[in-house]
Amino acid sequence: MRRLLILILVAFILGMAEVGRPANIIDPQYGPCPHPDSYGIRCIWYHDQCQCDSECSDNGPGYRCCLVAGCGKSCMKV
Repeated sequence: MRRLLILILVAFILGMAEVGRPANIIDPQYGPCPHPDSYGIRCIWYHDQCQCDSECSDNGPGYRCCLVAGCGKSCMKV
């Protein structure tokens, strides 16, 4: 019972951390990400490559952290 309560508490804390993350700032030069279904990409498993646009800066200008349907967040050229 004690392990279950600890597990629930940890899940709650991690959930709160996710809610507290700042939203991506839309770069007016490149605009917002397209619709998640518009990429036509199929993935084997869901995996986030990035959490914010700044993590995509190594890919070059115009890359943003966008949600890809069924795949997770990925650095995509917009």
